[in-house]
Amino acid sequence: MRRGLLLRPFLEDLVEKVTFEFNKECRNGARRREEIPLCLREESLLGEKDWKVIELMDKVLLDFEEALRMLEGDAQSRVRKGGRIEAYGNMWDVASTYEFLMERLEEWKAAAENYPDPEHFRININLGWDKLNEYYTKLDETPAYYASAILNPASRWGYFENTWTDKAQLPWLQEAKRMVKTLWEEEYKSLPNVSNSDEEPPFKRLKAMSALERHRAHRTSSLAGRCPLDRSVNADHDEYDHWLSSSDAKSDPLVTDPIQYWWERRKDYPRLSRMALDLLSVPPMSAECERLFSVAGQMVSPLRTRLEASTIRMTQTLRSWVRNGLIDAVDTLVDVSDEVGSSIIWETEEDGRDAGE
Repeated sequence: MRRGLLLRPFLEDLVEKVTFEFNKECRNGARRREEIPLCLREESLLGEKDWKVIELMDKVLLDFEEALRMLEGDAQSRVRKGGRIEAYGNMWDVASTYEFLMERLEEWKAAAENYPDPEHFRININLGWDKLNEYYTKLDETPAYYASAILNPASRWGYFENTWTDKAQLPWLQEAKRMVKTLWEEEYKSLPNVSNSDEEPPFKRLKAMSALERHRAHRTSSLAGRCPLDRSVNADHDEYDHWLSSSDAKSDPLVTDPIQYWWERRKDYPRLSRMALDLLSVPPMSAECERLFSVAGQMVSPLRTRLEASTIRMTQTLRSWVRNGLIDAVDTLVDVSDEVGSSIIWETEEDGRDAGE
């Protein structure tokens, strides 16, 4: 659709030229009127109303395109279109993405009267909403989606509390809280206290927000009013309850790398950080895994049929580490700098302050 809209002037010019040639041939007797070209038949021509419908559907599907990009990435922070620094493919974005899309469909349905053939447009929007809701309800089959969302310090339960505000939606909130609490108590609360003392760089900060992120930020704005409490947890206290009741009103809403956040707090919340790291590192889609399979398939060409599985595994692991900046390329055979260029951003808090000065 987007390409058709861009090429509209050329398509209309083409139709005009074909019409001229066809009429000329008919006048000269070289062609009969019944032999009209396919592109000039009534069912093939696009009128002004048709173009308006195409423009409208392109706008509606733009939100879905953005949502798909947000969820199919590899969770690495990179400079995106428009200069934004974003990480796509995060588990904690799934639930809020569904809410964003359903809210946008409601807005389009409310404005249907302003567009061509409003009744037909409204029916299509309702069908899309029903299908989206069908998949959204499947999130209740596992607590992982809700748990990963609330373990993001930028939102906690604030996003859902600000989204599910109707009386009919309160049972959804209560059920989500029950599912996450049960997961914590049954799988992580009783784990032995094991922590690591390795240091890592400070977590990254977001410099600009997309439409989806503005949607999330609006729903989590209530977090800024909370008072920060002591981060340390006594042995007798529940780590999950303690963390939910404490927050840093200045820094938590700005956190864009929850994995780094929990890695830095693994001493204060050894069990809860384990739960957070387990859940937040899960890819929400199989897109990145499928890309890795494709790359591995390209490596095992007909000329390399005797490569052992262990060799393929180690090579692809090294490639992934180098590509994501976890290690430096030690050999030109695993140098993938051409694939990455300057796309990966390693920004510390000090770098951010220096850039602002």
